[in-house]
Amino acid sequence: MELMSHSSTFLLQPENPDAASSSSVSLTYALIVLNQPLPKFTPLLWSHAHIRVCADGGANRLYDEMPLLFPLEDPSHIRSRYTPDAIKSDMDSVKTEVLDFYAKLDFSCCRQRLVDIIKN
Repeated sequence: MELMSHSSTFLLQPENPDAASSSSVSLTYALIVLNQPLPKFTPLLWSHAHIRVCADGGANRLYDEMPLLFPLEDPSHIRSRYTPDAIKSDMDSVKTEVLDFYAKLDFSCCRQRLVDIIKN
């Protein structure tokens, strides 16, 4: 049986920031928010990602659930702070209020031509 391992060390802050910046390897991370409950460590993932994209109903999750991770802060401030770079969707799952909120901010919305039922 082959042994598999998983590492999430990329989420740790470097012990020596100067050494990390002079490293010859440059890593870029993307965060894709799906239509699943957000884990409590989502803000940490968000801070390490260079690009953040919501996939369809993931925009609702980000809008509804991210403020719950910061119960002492104003939900509108949290939503403004955690705005996706893009929403990729056929728009069948994204709530109107969520689209309206993000439309007022600087983000990209990529509309698919096919709905989920046609893609199967």
